Amino acid sequence: MTSAEIRRNIQYNENYINSYQNSKRNLENKINQLQQLRGKVQSLQNNFGSRQADRKSRLSSLFSIPLHIKMVSKYQSGMNQLLTGSEYSNAYHGLSAAQDRINSQMRRLQNEINDCNRQISYYRGRVSYWRNQLRYAQDK
Repeated sequence: MTSAEIRRNIQYNENYINSYQNSKRNLENKINQLQQLRGKVQSLQNNFGSRQADRKSRLSSLFSIPLHIKMVSKYQSGMNQLLTGSEYSNAYHGLSAAQDRINSQMRRLQNEINDCNRQISYYRGRVSYWRNQLRYAQDK
């Protein structure tokens, strides 16, 4: 094999390395964006839970004295259901599900980064091989 052909092989493999490094950077940027999103969703969930707890506490303190007025007890029951019922639970768990999806997406992207790293390592090995071949060809 001629030195020019070996140099083309080196360049060919270096192009692959550059391509995988670019892909890896893009994937890392996506992970960073997802981490920021996850933080926002966690903050939203925490604030939502805290506000609901505050509302439940205020409702409990408002009605700590038992009143036997039917309308007031129905209002208290309705508000308690609103603050602890299925709508609250669905919203809160929906935020947890969103975090789970974000974490899953981050794991998938991390696996793709690992694949890029393996490919980069492979092509670096090929570049090393061809550089050794070039040295050998030049020594002849």
